[in-house]
Amino acid sequence: MIKTEQIRSGPPFSPIASVPRLGLNRVEVAAAIGVSVGTVDLMVTEGFLPPPRRWHSRKVWLVQEIAIAMLDWPEDSNPLTKKDSNADEWRASV
Repeated sequence: MIKTEQIRSGPPFSPIASVPRLGLNRVEVAAAIGVSVGTVDLMVTEGFLPPPRRWHSRKVWLVQEIAIAMLDWPEDSNPLTKKDSNADEWRASV
């Protein structure tokens, strides 16, 4: 049986833990997509990830922009090229 003292001695509630993250630093971006920080840099250079936003010396990637960029990543069937998000295959000229 759990005693009242055990409940009260637990970690205090932190309202910060419930605040959604809008931006990530470089290390967090790497962890979020499962790559190294060096790969994050390469992906930005190659255009697979957007460049970070900057406020003074702090660099932050917007979570929403990362998610949008990932939708343009190549699918496993064609791994070498980035998808052309502007392509309109219904109006492609012959």
